[in-house]
Amino acid sequence: MTRRSSLLVTALLATACTRPGGQRAEAELDIGSATLADATVQVAGGLAQIRDFTDHRLELWSQAPVLAIELALTSTAVGDWTIVVRNALPDSTLLVDGAPYTRMPGEHPTKAIFTVALGEGIHALRLAPPDAEVVEPFRVAAMADIQTALPTVDDVFEAINAVPELRFVIAMGDITERSEVAEYDLFDRQLVTLQIPYYTTLGNHELWAESEYRERFGRGSFQFDFKGVAFTFVDSGSAGVDPLVEDWLDGWLAAARDRTNVFLTHFPPIDPVGVRYGGFRSGDDARRLLARLVEGNVDLTLYGHIHSYVEFENAGIPAFISGGGGARPMRWDGIDRHFLVVPFAGPTNAVGKVELHRIE
Repeated sequence: MTRRSSLLVTALLATACTRPGGQRAEAELDIGSATLADATVQVAGGLAQIRDFTDHRLELWSQAPVLAIELALTSTAVGDWTIVVRNALPDSTLLVDGAPYTRMPGEHPTKAIFTVALGEGIHALRLAPPDAEVVEPFRVAAMADIQTALPTVDDVFEAINAVPELRFVIAMGDITERSEVAEYDLFDRQLVTLQIPYYTTLGNHELWAESEYRERFGRGSFQFDFKGVAFTFVDSGSAGVDPLVEDWLDGWLAAARDRTNVFLTHFPPIDPVGVRYGGFRSGDDARRLLARLVEGNVDLTLYGHIHSYVEFENAGIPAFISGGGGARPMRWDGIDRHFLVVPFAGPTNAVGKVELHRIE
């Protein structure tokens, strides 16, 4: 090996050590945008992964209850377009340049299909439920750490379906055990049971093949608003937060400072249990994140990774670990499979009392 090659390898290894999540963060910059010879599409905030963008067809996997989409067409792309949005709220409607389009019947509640006539130019599409901006009480489910329980996670989804008036699931990662294609295919089949969307970040188990997660679901770090509440998801799959993601987080926290803000990530910054490697790899990184959350007036933090249920506070912020998606539980605690229900109460939609739902 030449001296120049040796220096390059050393530099690459140093980058990998100092920014283990750096490549993932940079790859997220392109999510939600694509270009054809005669058409381009851009999803605001990268809040959807583009699964198909071909002649007169756009298919998205949504990571948010509200999507703003810009679709630009030249003269050769005009005509009827099929717009498919998977992981959408069951009551979502589509506006195209302000005009409503009727959702096609007969599909799964979270799969929205529309046929729209589009002419040459730039078109603004908005997919959202009618009450997306109405500040009124609502509830969501939260869970993490499915992993080896993929074959039976439909039991958890059935239990979630049985809870009245849940709008969607927010998840803190570790869908798979080894991030294999077969696992993701099984997860897609299991999601047929779930009647509401499943918005998630990734966990350390997705890092076995991180591109597979990204190609299917999109970003691991993002923020969306719903009914006056901000939901901020951050990728901590490498047991820390990349500096680029920290920069995004600063902007997201500032934008949500005057609203209820729920923060979700896979690893708790500091392990409150203390019986396993359950926190950030760096205490300094953990303290820096918690300081950001305090400064940003975050109202609730949700974590996974530890296969149990823990209610605690970090830096004075209410916190819950919910790692009961089915992965091997901490057998001494008797919690086993579970999920949380998080209520938001009007008129400000402040966080209400979080409920533990156990799967017997």
